[in-house]
Amino acid sequence: MSMQLLRRPARALTVSALALAISGCANLGVQDEPELPTTAAYPKGQAIVLLLPTGAEGPLSTAVDAIQAGYAAALARDPGDRGKPSTEDTSRDALAAYETAAAASPPPVIIGPLLKKNVNAIAASRSEPQPAMLALNEANQSREGMYQFALAPEDEAKTAAQIINNLAETQSGALSTAIVYPRNDPWGERMRTAFVSALDATPVAEVAYAGNRIGALTDEVAEADIVFMVARPDDAARVYAGLGGSGAGMPVIATSHAADNKADAADMAGLFYVDVPWLVDKDMAREYIARGPNKPDADHTKGELGRLYAMGIDAYYLGGLVANANGAGSMPLALPAGMTGDLSFTTTGRLRSRRLSLGRIGEGGVPGPAAAQEIAAQAAVSGAAQASAETEES
Repeated sequence: MSMQLLRRPARALTVSALALAISGCANLGVQDEPELPTTAAYPKGQAIVLLLPTGAEGPLSTAVDAIQAGYAAALARDPGDRGKPSTEDTSRDALAAYETAAAASPPPVIIGPLLKKNVNAIAASRSEPQPAMLALNEANQSREGMYQFALAPEDEAKTAAQIINNLAETQSGALSTAIVYPRNDPWGERMRTAFVSALDATPVAEVAYAGNRIGALTDEVAEADIVFMVARPDDAARVYAGLGGSGAGMPVIATSHAADNKADAADMAGLFYVDVPWLVDKDMAREYIARGPNKPDADHTKGELGRLYAMGIDAYYLGGLVANANGAGSMPLALPAGMTGDLSFTTTGRLRSRRLSLGRIGEGGVPGPAAAQEIAAQAAVSGAAQASAETEES
């Protein structure tokens, strides 16, 4: 569907109608209360092996701790758990660790490894659907009985595009979109490609900004009703300011990176962003914590470590699904309303989709959940104001 040719004077009423039409989709982008199973229901007697680089040091060691803590929290609050997993260290030889785990009888369910190079090595050597496996990264190839669970940043761009697509479906031709992203940055280019590929309509503008020379971006996105902003944490506040900041008029949706810089949060009031439900909806996270016996470390409720803690939670429940699919090769699996998003896997074990939650930074830099109707309402106000201004000029 093509949406970029409609000009503002003709669409003020259309966008206003959009805000009303979207009222039936108020929860789009907002995850419901946790729908994790009451128990992961691992088969009785099922052995579980975690493949993780527990011998690593530095940031990788901290990441492993967060995943293990999330897994342990899920295990501790599961009334039907069958016991603790064993762990094989992959920091020296991941393939050897896998082969040691896979040789056990009866076969365990394997969760891990974490590093992409290790997942690739195991995928290349694996020829049988046994043992059932949930890798914590994505391999370059699929293998029967091997599910691949990764927290790809591109999922954030795809979720933002899907929110916009769903808004646009209420009124064909009602919305136009622009994207701003960092020039000469491979990460920024991957995010741009993921967003544009998932968007139903061609953006009216694709604006590449350069490092410290961001400047004013408002004129370059003037034809857009919605702007998707790709920026690293240290750049997010300046890019948002270049788009007009809280006075930008049109809604701006960013990746989770914009919400990670707490020092600049107050300067980003009004900014929408997508992130894992564990970080967007603090009430949901607090409710989950209250149901279990263990309180997480403060670092596990924010930023990148929070995402990995949430990954550990979801890995525990996904492991149960994978274990129960054991012997059937690969079959589609789904974990609705997981802490890292709504998850679904294909018959080849690939992650088909990971729908994230929509948040918004409020006054004073306080983030919280948001609904897509808020984007539609802001677009309606911005479109009407621009149409009025252009009518007066003519």
